[in-house]
Amino acid sequence: MDEREEWGEDLLDPDVYSVALERARKIAGSMRKAWEYLLPVYERLASIVRRDVRELSESHKEYEVIAVDSTFSPTLSLRGLRAGFILLAAVTYPKPSRPVFRLKPVRSGLRDEDEDPSDAIISVRAKKEELLLIRDILIHRDDYDVVVRDGDLPPADAVLELRRRTGITSLSHEVLELAEKKDRGLVGLVKRISTSLIAYRYLGKELFEIVNSRPEGVPQGVAWDLLSDPVLAWLMLDPGEFLSAGKYGEEFDGMRFIVSYFSSMVRGKEKYIKRMNKRLEDFPLFNEVEVSFYRPRASGAPVVKLTGFNMDMWEFSSFSADSTRGPSYPDFINLADTACIEHAKSIRPEMVMLDALRVASESEGLSRLKFRGRRADLVSLQNVQKLYLFYRRE
Repeated sequence: MDEREEWGEDLLDPDVYSVALERARKIAGSMRKAWEYLLPVYERLASIVRRDVRELSESHKEYEVIAVDSTFSPTLSLRGLRAGFILLAAVTYPKPSRPVFRLKPVRSGLRDEDEDPSDAIISVRAKKEELLLIRDILIHRDDYDVVVRDGDLPPADAVLELRRRTGITSLSHEVLELAEKKDRGLVGLVKRISTSLIAYRYLGKELFEIVNSRPEGVPQGVAWDLLSDPVLAWLMLDPGEFLSAGKYGEEFDGMRFIVSYFSSMVRGKEKYIKRMNKRLEDFPLFNEVEVSFYRPRASGAPVVKLTGFNMDMWEFSSFSADSTRGPSYPDFINLADTACIEHAKSIRPEMVMLDALRVASESEGLSRLKFRGRRADLVSLQNVQKLYLFYRRE
């Protein structure tokens, strides 16, 4: 069968594609102009950055790793309850122990008629649940050298935001204290990198002059993107190389490095500096978190960012590169990610919880509640159009 016959020639409106193509040309054009403007900056940076680059070695140490990750299930919207579900997994590497799984519901208050719990709410809660799992590992287990989180460890929210959201800051510091006490390492492995720490480390405040002096036709966001860590680390590092950007608390321009960097990015700078300095004074172990980058040995693999505590980051990066059998990320992170996704597919947390709620509704007498002669049915689905999603057979 011809592909056009199978899918239909009119699957995509030609007008939609023409708009997309026009927009893409504008984006590509602005990126090309930004590249031409920044090329001398790249050349100057390379001459400085390359002095600090180290080649990854055959790893001198074989680490016993516990990797932690999580995933979200679809939101369950019942008449009397709205909730999302977080499935967490902790896997051991290289030991083939059975993964540990946890399921946590995230309740949401009723808001606008069609609004589900926002990704931001569930994301923050997932970080907290991951920290609680890591804390339990640190307290109750001894069969590992390092705990690795898929994402920053500690989460960036704990150190960098102005508000202490849902206790993440104090919980993160407690995790660092436990790791220090038990002499265990902590590492966060970041895949989606959004910072510009390398450019700021080597250019300082000149970075902002470069962005602000960009030529016409180069949006500010595009200039920042081309000076971001994923771009610079890709351009400055060859496969199998490592670069440390330093520790959060290192002195830089008269301030702690991380305070100097983030205070330069926000308005209300003086207030931000005061608040962030106090945070790093109240939670001093955050100062010891080190940021580093490495490129796996595969030539096309993306840059990996690591945030580490109580670790030799060059040595662990070498171990991570040695533990990467695929093109991109080390096996322990792939295992944790796969465990979460596959387990969520097989158990379908929203279905497990829906069935459990119905059993509990019967045993607790909830199913017999009535008002004006009408059953409340508090655990029935609101959107009947989605019934097939819950009951379809794979």
